[in-house]
Amino acid sequence: MLATTCAAGVDTSRYDTNKCERITIPMCIGIGYNTTIMPNVLGHRTQEEAAPLIHEFQTLVEYGCDEHLRFFLCSLYAPMCSPQVDVAIPACRPMCEKVRRNCEPIMEKFRYPWPPNMDCDQLPQIYHSKVLCMNAPGLTDEGGGSDGPSFPGDYGKGSDVSGDGTFLSTTKSPNVTVSCHNHDRFVYLPQTECTPRCVNDVLYRRADKDFAELWISVWSILCFVFTSLTIFTFLIDRSRFHYPERPIVFLSMCYNMFAIAYIIRLAAGPYKISCESMTSSADGDLYLIQGGLESTLCTIVFLIQYYFYMASSIWWVILTITWFLAAGMKWGYEAIATYSSYYHFAAWALPAAKTIVVLLSRRMDGEELTGMCFVGNQDRVSLGWFVIAPLVVYYVVGTVFIMLGFFCLFRIRKVMREGGTNIDKLEKLMVRIGVFSAMYLVPATTVIACLFYQHANMDEWREKALQSEPCPRGHEGPCLIGESIPSTAVMLIKIFMFLVVGITSGMWIWSSKTVSSWQHCLTNISSTHPPRKAADTNGTAACSQRTVQYTPKCPPMMYTSVSHAGSAIV
Repeated sequence: MLATTCAAGVDTSRYDTNKCERITIPMCIGIGYNTTIMPNVLGHRTQEEAAPLIHEFQTLVEYGCDEHLRFFLCSLYAPMCSPQVDVAIPACRPMCEKVRRNCEPIMEKFRYPWPPNMDCDQLPQIYHSKVLCMNAPGLTDEGGGSDGPSFPGDYGKGSDVSGDGTFLSTTKSPNVTVSCHNHDRFVYLPQTECTPRCVNDVLYRRADKDFAELWISVWSILCFVFTSLTIFTFLIDRSRFHYPERPIVFLSMCYNMFAIAYIIRLAAGPYKISCESMTSSADGDLYLIQGGLESTLCTIVFLIQYYFYMASSIWWVILTITWFLAAGMKWGYEAIATYSSYYHFAAWALPAAKTIVVLLSRRMDGEELTGMCFVGNQDRVSLGWFVIAPLVVYYVVGTVFIMLGFFCLFRIRKVMREGGTNIDKLEKLMVRIGVFSAMYLVPATTVIACLFYQHANMDEWREKALQSEPCPRGHEGPCLIGESIPSTAVMLIKIFMFLVVGITSGMWIWSSKTVSSWQHCLTNISSTHPPRKAADTNGTAACSQRTVQYTPKCPPMMYTSVSHAGSAIV
């Protein structure tokens, strides 16, 4: 009745990206897809080589031991190839097990064993980054059958992505599907393969996501308030902030924008930023954005956070360099300010270049826990090259200059003490530098450590989520999980450390000078001009009055503030 071809089993390593070709094997013409890729998973290099071997099963197909036998055989001898998917797609293991369960007893009656090259254990059962599989029409992931047999005449036309996220991968059969294991939590998209759904829990449980939203609300608002105070203090009294202190102001500006991105997320809601609908309808299934640019809000939030966070890191490096020039090289603030244009070019142009590269390569993606868009939330390569690598470089450079600055300050302190000079102001300055350095280095170290933790475990988390239990059949509402797969505490600490630098960056303005500046500003705002009195013929009557108010006829001697030498350079 049939012969068997022996091989070591189904070799899934043969899946490659060779050119698709039209199916010419007679048994597989009209099976539900019309293109294949050779060599196939059994090792046949051409369709002419595979055709006589698959036709040895013709009698068994006509016997009808299983309605999916023909489709299963073609998936091995002529695996599906689609322009929308860059790998060959064989049968899924559940379909193989079902066919074997129904057809092996018939074969044994005729003394034919099940062919070793059809070993079901060698077929993929779950999603893998380079191995997809397909089920026959009406076949469930558990191997259950359809209500009735599927015939070629039942196949429709077209190729699309269905509303439930199942990829319709051929040009003839909307019933031949390529879907992800754990379909309740992942949806298959041609451009990004298996993508987490938004409404259902994938990596984080619902309670942790709700707490993360509260956590973001508190720290982002505090960061926004404190950085705004620093910025407005600079605007009302710019002459106070000379180099090397001035980079602190620009660092605060960056963190102010960074906090605004979180506030936008809070205003928009949990799914508006990082999620996109698979259909044009507003109530379509939502998936977590992986390629960026699908959502305008996702792109905006990414631009704000990535650009200004990288800019803030560079401004911190500039701060350490200017401190070294002032403390170690004895540069005055005028000399340091001479190179301010270079500081601004480095701080604003380098992050802009990196941001453009990320945009062009479509590397931004969404995060389930926070609902934000950044780089490397789902892609460890992007996280390593676009986030961790530059942060480590900035961290090392800034730390070196801090250490050099402290070494010089301690040396100056020793010389001044031996010379009998009062060093109280120098010691106070050293304490302020040390406290501010710690206030940046501790959060920066923690953020980098959390990013390394995320980078090292990202793939493992994804595999656990893919293999997690699906929702019970007939379940209504979001699909929930009992425990988060990553450590939620680590991720929340990372968010806090992202924002705490902005909160503490105002430390430099926490002084009596700041109080005086605001008092002077508020006094000027609240003061009003008195009614204009009639002037005498000499124009001196109004000026003879003892008043602290400025009038057009009185010399503004009491109200002219003496500017500091060497006015601030922006």
